[in-house]
Amino acid sequence: MTSLPDTVRLEATDVTFLSLGDETAFFTWLKSLPFVAHVDGHHKLLHIDIATSLLDEEGLRELLALFQRYRLPLNQLAALDADEFALWFRNPRADWFRGVFGSDAAPALRAR
Repeated sequence: MTSLPDTVRLEATDVTFLSLGDETAFFTWLKSLPFVAHVDGHHKLLHIDIATSLLDEEGLRELLALFQRYRLPLNQLAALDADEFALWFRNPRADWFRGVFGSDAAPALRAR
């Protein structure tokens, strides 16, 4: 059984916003997620702390969408991999799979 730490810190670096409204939309979306415990930034680095006890399937899907939309590194979302998400999150045919787990991960994840 895979369990998560209480908090996982994600990072967003050099996020590209196409307008002030786009930047507002990003932060509004991010802060609307109930499992986002804290957000802070320094220069071009943004820290996003995830309270994993509040993260559910819908929330992880929202986080995937946010990271894909703003072209943030998906590989750090592998830190949120837990058995409760296995049926869909570890699907090697999913469009995010290689970004999250890498191209060599499919056989290892199927064996879990």
